[in-house]
Amino acid sequence: MTSEVPSEPAAQAPVGAIDASALQKMIWFGVLQLVGVVVGWIVSFYLFGTAFSNLAAFGTAKSVTSAQTMAAFRPAFRGLSFVIPVAGGVQMVALAILAIGFWQLRKVDRRFSVPSIFMIVIIIGGGLAVVGLVPFVASIGSIISQAPTVSTPGTSATFSSTLASLIVTSFLLAAGGLLTLIGLIGGQILGLWRAGSRYKETLLKLGAIFAIIPFLSLIAPVLVMVGANQARNRLRVGTG
Repeated sequence: MTSEVPSEPAAQAPVGAIDASALQKMIWFGVLQLVGVVVGWIVSFYLFGTAFSNLAAFGTAKSVTSAQTMAAFRPAFRGLSFVIPVAGGVQMVALAILAIGFWQLRKVDRRFSVPSIFMIVIIIGGGLAVVGLVPFVASIGSIISQAPTVSTPGTSATFSSTLASLIVTSFLLAAGGLLTLIGLIGGQILGLWRAGSRYKETLLKLGAIFAIIPFLSLIAPVLVMVGANQARNRLRVGTG
């Protein structure tokens, strides 16, 4: 009579491996977010700096017509229409990577259940904001070129249509912005804060707080990268 060997449960990744993988994703999140923010700011400053330089070439502000203003700013708006989806796409990838990291951690730490859910909210909100921002910028450019002047009073049908489109995209931006804010607080900030608590890493907590503070948000990705890297190194030597 032969005895049956009981089947063994499927092997699961050890906690240390899950931590290391999640921390690596936090590092990539910081890298991609920093690249997206820096490139976006540099290109935006360059585009609008060039636009204002071109506008100054037309003469004093009183003599500049709406057509000349649009001629000066058209390259900037055209450039932004390209930069926004690219920079936004990089940010979406960064958020998706961070979300995967939180979903990994929720398997070993239930504190990451809420942040992992709210990361979906911020991704949806960010996507809506990017989708709404591109036509919003295009509408502003059209309004500048079609705005009625003192010499040509009245509002054209095209101008009214463009203005209506601007209002519609504004609602889309507002909805995306609200979801992004909710997801930012409940997902990214809360998740990074709890990661800082789990790994006893203050830089991760600072990176979480700075993410919502103007100007300091530029430093947040760097703090997340450094903090996650330090926590990962401690795991490797078995001291964290």
